Amino acid sequence: MSMKLENVNAWTRCALLTLALSLAGCGGGGESGGASAGSGGVSAAMKSDTSGQITSTPLQAPGIDDDSGLTAQQATSPALDLSSVVPRLNAGDPRNGVYYVYSADGSNGTRQKLGINFDTKSYSLVNSKGSATSGTFSEDPVEPGTYVFASSRIISAVNTARFRITTDAIVGAFPFEKPWSDPVAYEVTPFVAARTFVTAPALLDGDYNRYGISRNSDGSSDSQILPMRISGQGTLLEMCFDFVIYRVESCPPASKRSYSLVASSDFNWTGTNIWSPDDILQFRMARIDGQNVWLSGGYTDTAPNVHVFRVGLKDSTVWPTARYIGSSTDGRWGTNLISTTSATRDSVDAAGTPSTVSQPVNESGNSGPIGIHGLNANGEQKYFVMQNEVLSVVVGARSNPNTQGYIQVGLFKDHGGVDPRNGTYKVFASQRSSSRLTLDFDAGTYRMNEDFDQTSSGTFSADPADPGTYVFSSSRVSGIMNTARFRVAQDAIVGAFPFYVIPTVPFTYAVRPFVAARNFVTSRTELEGAYDVMVASVPAGVTSKIPVNLFRLVIAQDGRNAKICQLVPVTTCEDGSSSPYSVALGITSDSWLLYSGLSNMNFYVAKVGSRRLALYAFIQMYDNNTKVGSYMVAGLRQPSAGIAAWTSFAAHSYSGAGEPGTTLLNASSIATTYVLPNGTTMPFSLALTSVANNAQVKTATDGGGTPYVAIQDGQFMFAMPTSGDSNQMHIGLADR
Repeated sequence: MSMKLENVNAWTRCALLTLALSLAGCGGGGESGGASAGSGGVSAAMKSDTSGQITSTPLQAPGIDDDSGLTAQQATSPALDLSSVVPRLNAGDPRNGVYYVYSADGSNGTRQKLGINFDTKSYSLVNSKGSATSGTFSEDPVEPGTYVFASSRIISAVNTARFRITTDAIVGAFPFEKPWSDPVAYEVTPFVAARTFVTAPALLDGDYNRYGISRNSDGSSDSQILPMRISGQGTLLEMCFDFVIYRVESCPPASKRSYSLVASSDFNWTGTNIWSPDDILQFRMARIDGQNVWLSGGYTDTAPNVHVFRVGLKDSTVWPTARYIGSSTDGRWGTNLISTTSATRDSVDAAGTPSTVSQPVNESGNSGPIGIHGLNANGEQKYFVMQNEVLSVVVGARSNPNTQGYIQVGLFKDHGGVDPRNGTYKVFASQRSSSRLTLDFDAGTYRMNEDFDQTSSGTFSADPADPGTYVFSSSRVSGIMNTARFRVAQDAIVGAFPFYVIPTVPFTYAVRPFVAARNFVTSRTELEGAYDVMVASVPAGVTSKIPVNLFRLVIAQDGRNAKICQLVPVTTCEDGSSSPYSVALGITSDSWLLYSGLSNMNFYVAKVGSRRLALYAFIQMYDNNTKVGSYMVAGLRQPSAGIAAWTSFAAHSYSGAGEPGTTLLNASSIATTYVLPNGTTMPFSLALTSVANNAQVKTATDGGGTPYVAIQDGQFMFAMPTSGDSNQMHIGLADR
C-alpha cells in the first residue's frame, strides 16, 4: 500500500516507515534538514550544536563548588568498561560533575553544560556565553531516584523539572528559555546530558536509528526518523532519506547520503557530505551504560530559525520489556512501560493532572530497521518508539498533525516485574529466511514475521504434560497432535513452527524446526575460535553455494581473518587443505561476512552464555523463481581448554519434519522418540563413531544406513545427513 505525502523540498524529505499496517512515518534531512515543509526547509548546512564554531574548552561549568580538575571522560577502551572511568571531585559523590546538555528545544546551540553536586544538592546550568542559572535539587520521596530542580522559573502547581542519573549521564527536563520568546518565557523541556564520549573512531561503527524533532521560529515543529550506519573504522557515515524507511543496506542509491567522518575538538565528530561539501553535520557519541548514544542538535548562524534535537540508538534485535522514566515535549513527567505488544505511559502535567495511556506496539516491515517500532499504528495519535534498556525515545509521526514535533525521552528504571524472556528473536530455519519471532510470556502471545512481509500471530501456552515446553496456537496446524512447540534457553530458542512453504495463493504450510537467538557478537574480539559447521538445504539434493555441506571455520584472534577446511576428519586447518577468507562487517550491525574472491557468506554468531553459535539462513530461488526454502547454516564453537566437547545429557529435539521428541545423548549413540502429528510415536537413533582430532564431532549412521554427522556442545545438538538434506535434520536443546 502506498500513501501520498505532503510536499517536501530537497532539504526536507519525509520518510515512510512500512509497518505491517502501512503506517506513514516521518523523516527529514540530516543536520542540514528537518524543518517542516511549511517553513520552506533549510537552505544552508546545519552544523549541529556548535553555532558554526569549533572550540576546545575545558568541560567545566562555572558556579559549581569544588569543580577544579573535573573533565569529561573519554571512552577509548576496546571493551568500553566504564566502571573504571569515574570522575573524582575531591573524593565527593562520583555523580558530581559537569555534563553536556542536549535539549528538545534545540537551545544547546549555545553549548550548555549542567553542573551537578550531590554533596551540596546544587546545580548550575551555564552556556558558552557565560549566562547561568543555578539552584538546588532534592529527591522526590514518592519516586526514589528522581530529583526535582528548584527554580524560580517554575510557577506551576506541580514541578515537572526533574532528572534521573545513571553512569555518566543524566536524563530529565529543565525550564529552558523558550526560543524566540519576547518577552523571555520558560518551558520545561526534555534533555539528555552526558560526560563520557567515544573518541576512538573504530568504536563508532554500527547501525543506528535516530529520532529527532525540529522547532521553527514560526511556531511550527517537525519530526524525524532516520536509519544510518557508521563503518570503515569510524570514517564513513551513511544515512537513508526516502519515502520508505529502509535499512541502510537496502536504501535506494538516490536516497542515500554519505559523509566522511573526522574527529574534531571537544569530543565532536564532523561529517562532510562526500558529494555536497557544503552539507556538514556534527555530533557527539556519548557512552551511556555501555551503549553508544548519538547526540546532536542546536542551530547555525545561517539557519537560526530552526532548532533541532537528535538522539540515536544502535539498531538491535533485542526488544526487552522495560520501564523508563522521563519527560516529553508536552511538559509531562512519568513512566513508560514498553513491552513487545504495548507501551503504557503513566504521567502527570504541570497542573497536576494525571494520565494513563496504553497503546499497541507494532514492528516495522521487513524493509525497515528491526529496532524501529510503530506505536498506535491505527490510532489518531501515531508515534514511533525505540529502546535499548538504557534509553527509550518516542517521537511523533511526521505525517500525523496530532503528534508531529513530539518527543519523549526516558531513562531505564527496571523490567517492570515482567518475564525477562520477552522480546524479539532472530529466527534461523531451513524453511524461511529473514524471520523474527516476538514473544510475550506475560500475555502469552507471539508474532512471527516471515519474509515477504508475511506475519502470523497468536497465543502460546505451557504444555502441562511437559514442563518447559510451550505450544504455539495456530490455524496453520492440523492433526491430532500440535507439533508446533518451543523451549527456551538463555537468549535462545529451539522449536518448530508452521512456516509457509510455497508463498503463492493458496499458501502451503509445514511445521519445520528452527533455532532463534537475540544476543549476537558485534565485536571482532569475540569471534575468535574454531566452529564446526553444517549447511542444510531445501529442497533435498540442491547444491549449496557454499563449497561443502560440512566444514570447519577457524576465525583468527584478530577477528579479521579466517580459514575453512574439511570437517571430517579435521586437524587444525593448518595442514594445507584450508582456504583463506577475510571477515568483514555484515549487512547488519550484528552480522559478519566471510569473503574470498567471488565466494562469500553472511553469518551471525549468537551468544548463549559462554557458548557461541554460528547461524544463518539465506534464500535461494527454485521452481520458476518461486522461493520455496532457504539454506540453514548451523555451527558450534569448540569449547575452551579443559571443557569436555562431548557430554551425555537429555534433550528435547525436533526433526526435519518438525516433530517434537525427547533425546538421550552419550558417547556412542543418540536415541530419540518423536511424536507424530497423528499422535503416534516413532523411534530414531544414531550409532556414533568418534572422529580423529575433533571431539565435538561424531559421524553416525541411522537405522537405514544413511551417513550422518552430529555436533554438540553440552547444550545444543545438531545432526544431519552428509548430503545436507534439511528434511532429515535434527535439532536439540539440553534439558537444563
